[in-house]
Amino acid sequence: MLRPLAAALLLAPTPAPSATVLPPGLVWVDQAPGTTGSTLHAVDAQGQEQKTRIRYALNAIACTPDGLITGLATELDGKRLPQAPHLVRVSTAGAVEDLGPAPDRAALAKGYGAAAVGDHLLVSTGDRLVGIGGPGTYALPELPYTGDWATDPRTGELVSVLAVDDVARVVRLRWDAGTGVSAVDLEPVPTLPPSSAYGGVAVLADGSIAAILNRDAGPGAGPRTGRKPMSSALFRITGGKAEQLADLGAVTSSDAATCPVQAPPATTAPTTAAPTPSHRPTPKPKPVKAPIESPAPIPSLSRAQHRIPEPVVLAAALETRHKVGTRYIPVAGAIMVAAVAVSRLVRRGRR
Repeated sequence: MLRPLAAALLLAPTPAPSATVLPPGLVWVDQAPGTTGSTLHAVDAQGQEQKTRIRYALNAIACTPDGLITGLATELDGKRLPQAPHLVRVSTAGAVEDLGPAPDRAALAKGYGAAAVGDHLLVSTGDRLVGIGGPGTYALPELPYTGDWATDPRTGELVSVLAVDDVARVVRLRWDAGTGVSAVDLEPVPTLPPSSAYGGVAVLADGSIAAILNRDAGPGAGPRTGRKPMSSALFRITGGKAEQLADLGAVTSSDAATCPVQAPPATTAPTTAAPTPSHRPTPKPKPVKAPIESPAPIPSLSRAQHRIPEPVVLAAALETRHKVGTRYIPVAGAIMVAAVAVSRLVRRGRR
């Protein structure tokens, strides 16, 4: 029975490792010990690695300008292909097209690496470069074993990584289709493991170099054997310095190239969809200002319109007369009484 603390440690979930960002456009194929076929690794524009299992055992790959990987295949499902090697084309998604036996296949039986020259494939076979589809055959200078070649698109040089005098070096061949190899440069990279087992080499978009060091545990390695398992690694070389980008596990063979990648889509401002009629908010009524009306024009009346009708004048006159008569009747009566009294006095005096 496990102790509670030990049980808790065994059952505790292990946090998932964070995704490694790799150079966009980098592709490589590798084969693990005891497996058939190859694994295709393709890095997208966001630097994320996509893995695809392929039934063909691939090597000597290069990427043509159309974005397709061209390479040599010697086996299918672990069985040797008839008239091997075959020339194959592979998309970065893993779709394979077998083009049949490669031209000059006898010279390519020991093809170790390849570089793309336009639409053609330039394969190294020991001491020479063999062109498939046009470039021709060219002698190589005396060099240690070279696992792969790549073309530097900025200079047209062929680039590889190997070890000379126990120092890892970047090899550059000034190569021309008309004159062949004209010069060799060796640039030391002291921080890179000194080995000639760099099976995959690619020149990246920024001019740096990706290199895959092939290593595997070998027979008898593992727990309780006293032999430390070895694993392959992906390095990036910039200006004579190297950094390890990824641990690739045990690998017996590999080959690398650089393919064009599509740029990530441009970020656009999110658009808000209009609400459906059932959920559309009722808009608030806007205050409506009453229009300011100009005053109506005063009509110009004619003279006939200014006259007051005759019945109205008559009624007004009668009303006025009635008022006057009513106001002066008491005065008139008093005058008349006084006149009668005076008249009587006059008559008495005459008698």
